Amino acid sequence: MNRYLKRIAAAVLASAMSLTAVSCTLRDHDEPIFPETSSKTDDTEKESKASSDYETVSVDDINSHVKQLLSDIKKSGNTAAVEQDISTLMDDIDIASEASTLAYIDYCLDFNDEKNEEKYDSLMLDFYIAYEAASYAFHRGYKSAEYSELFSDLIIEENLEYYNSPAMSLKRLEGYAEVDYSISDELTDEYYDIYFDDDMEDDEKSLKCAELYLDILSTYSPDTFYENYSRDYSPEDIIALSSSIREKITPLYDDVVDKFYDDPHCEDIFSDPVLYDDLFGTVKEYAHRLSTDIAASADDLADNERYQVGKGLRSYDVSFTSSLPKTGGSMIYLYKGKSLYDLTTAIHEFGHFHAAGYDDTSTYDAVANEDVAEIQSQGMELLFLQFYDDIYGEQSNAMKLYTIQNMLTTIESSFLVGEFEYTVLRDRDDLTPELVVERYNDIMGEYAEGYPLYYIDHIYSAPGYYISYGVSALAAMELFGDCVNDPAAALERYERIARVKSNDPDTGFRSALAECGFSDVLSAEYIDALAEQVHSYLDGI
Repeated sequence: MNRYLKRIAAAVLASAMSLTAVSCTLRDHDEPIFPETSSKTDDTEKESKASSDYETVSVDDINSHVKQLLSDIKKSGNTAAVEQDISTLMDDIDIASEASTLAYIDYCLDFNDEKNEEKYDSLMLDFYIAYEAASYAFHRGYKSAEYSELFSDLIIEENLEYYNSPAMSLKRLEGYAEVDYSISDELTDEYYDIYFDDDMEDDEKSLKCAELYLDILSTYSPDTFYENYSRDYSPEDIIALSSSIREKITPLYDDVVDKFYDDPHCEDIFSDPVLYDDLFGTVKEYAHRLSTDIAASADDLADNERYQVGKGLRSYDVSFTSSLPKTGGSMIYLYKGKSLYDLTTAIHEFGHFHAAGYDDTSTYDAVANEDVAEIQSQGMELLFLQFYDDIYGEQSNAMKLYTIQNMLTTIESSFLVGEFEYTVLRDRDDLTPELVVERYNDIMGEYAEGYPLYYIDHIYSAPGYYISYGVSALAAMELFGDCVNDPAAALERYERIARVKSNDPDTGFRSALAECGFSDVLSAEYIDALAEQVHSYLDGI
């Protein structure tokens, strides 16, 4: 897979996989601890209907537009036509991206409908092809003496030889894209076939998934493992910080758990949670207490119904926010499971929705920085802590402690997963599937007891992605002290990070934090300060 296709594939997948990180729970509770898992009800009613009517663009039309551009650059004094050709291809990419997003939402609303899956697969492939075709056109356009400057911001120099090779053609590119997508889709299907095979025991599933995982990692390199996620830190940085996470976060988590169990309503939040029918209406109500800009985003979300809600056994129990580059704005898919996670997930996704309103990065240029995007959503969760007394009543303190637990669990589990992923990739050639499972169990410790290797779908669908939950939670938790003691200061810093364009390829995690007044959270010193901050909060309860 060439770098461009890998880049857009990672961006699309990361967007689709932007699952809420608030459903991490107590490690000694019979509840899920990883973000991708949540409980499902037997309510088969769907709150939203599939959106079957949306614009698409055919591969034939895309190829026709490419050929028009390649024809127009051969004519002198044709700048206006070439600029229009570029705009048309950028529009094609937006249309294809939005169509694949809406098809994915339809798929999530009825996850068992094979027609939905087939349509999504077809439209996602069209998006891949549109992106590759445009890249082919732009890199060839850059080679034209008269119009080179028009394409200078649209190319990657190291890809010029690839796209301008005499052997390269639109037909060949289309074939490459189909093969790449087919292989990726087959691996995903193979993973889910193992996951849902009721005839296999957990140990056998993990062993088969370990074998699959080694196959998936064969296309990755330790030197470029984080490249597709626009990161300005390395896997070695994560490994180096893992010991501090174990030393400080694990006992801190235990202290928070003790406080949680001291609360008389700790069990009520599971057995009799405070529920709201109109989730985004509730978000809107409290968003109006934050700022004018946040209120405007909440009005847009709730009043214009920029969301779809899945319920019951036929809907996919994830939640995510995706941009709609053709029509403008974003769309939230929310799974509603009649649990304590419903409202916190809605708040989390609203954070993504609000921040997306500031990000005008084109689909073609986008490289999703989920490390920053997750601060924007997790930070919104923390801003809402100040409203918990109103929202949750007598369950308020339990929910506050539970929110802190979730953040700490997210940090700890994500760093463990990150350590596992990178060390397996680094030592891949010396590992058997049995040794992969053994390494997972050793690194994950007690997490592995309830969540065997085959449970964590992220590591198969998006290797290297999972650490984003942990590093962003570290940064979001810097807002925690202000959220408790000085909400105005927390809001000011949150609004700065919300304006960072998380899809801009030049956005880095550490650089964004520095620009917005955050600490370098990937340091042992910060971990010490965070532990002290949370302990101070616990002492005040």
